[in-house]
Amino acid sequence: MPRLVPSPLIAAVGIGAVAFATTLPAQDRQDDPDIEELQERVTDERVLFGVQVDGEVTDDLLKKGRLVAMGGAEAGGADMACISCHGAQGQGDGSGAFPRIAGQAGWYLYKQLMDYASEARPNEVMTDVARNLTEHEMEAVSVYYAAIDAPLIAPLGDVDAETLQWGGKLAAVGSSERGIPACANCHGPAGAGVPPTVPYLAGQHSSYTEYQLQLWADGARDNDAMNVMSAVAEKMTEDDMKAVSAYFARVRGEDAEAAEDGEVADSNEDD
Repeated sequence: MPRLVPSPLIAAVGIGAVAFATTLPAQDRQDDPDIEELQERVTDERVLFGVQVDGEVTDDLLKKGRLVAMGGAEAGGADMACISCHGAQGQGDGSGAFPRIAGQAGWYLYKQLMDYASEARPNEVMTDVARNLTEHEMEAVSVYYAAIDAPLIAPLGDVDAETLQWGGKLAAVGSSERGIPACANCHGPAGAGVPPTVPYLAGQHSSYTEYQLQLWADGARDNDAMNVMSAVAEKMTEDDMKAVSAYFARVRGEDAEAAEDGEVADSNEDD
């Protein structure tokens, strides 16, 4: 059985990938990605964020993952279809309940499903879903969503420039005065993610990221290594959380590439 395993060189830390759900919003169920197209993307390590698979990612594994996503797991049905909440292409929505999981680190997605099943990451809806998936189905659907390329959804609402500037500053350099480390230290430049255990934040819906930070701060979520995220979130105000979440929701594509080249504006000043 193919098995997703983490690189020994990278520490696990980050904000979640699968969401708390109470209602099922209408989703644009676009045509399924072609398996040949997905197979081509599997060869690109950037798409899988460094996921290592002990065995070849075959057409059959991708097809299995797509089947699970569409509600075709062994214990499947409409309430087990990933697309009901996360969309046909894993793009999620801006409600805060349904995150973007397209192109997310495959092993990270797999770990979250395992944590939901064991209740290491409590969530009434996702725990029930994960417990009804076999380990192979978890692996398959994680690889499938890691290989998907989905269009980004425009952030909801307007954010003033001062808030975005503060969010960018926290993301790039943190706050030494308040003991808040830079998000980039773990999540990479512009929140691009660090394979295979640290998820991307760039392009993630701001309401979801903000909600996860609140869960970390409240102690309702603590399924990371050494409780790093809880220690960080506890030092953040609600305004900090809103600012950094809004910033990451708007950093993607050319902006993220510029950040990787050290061109993040207004990030070299400290408090």
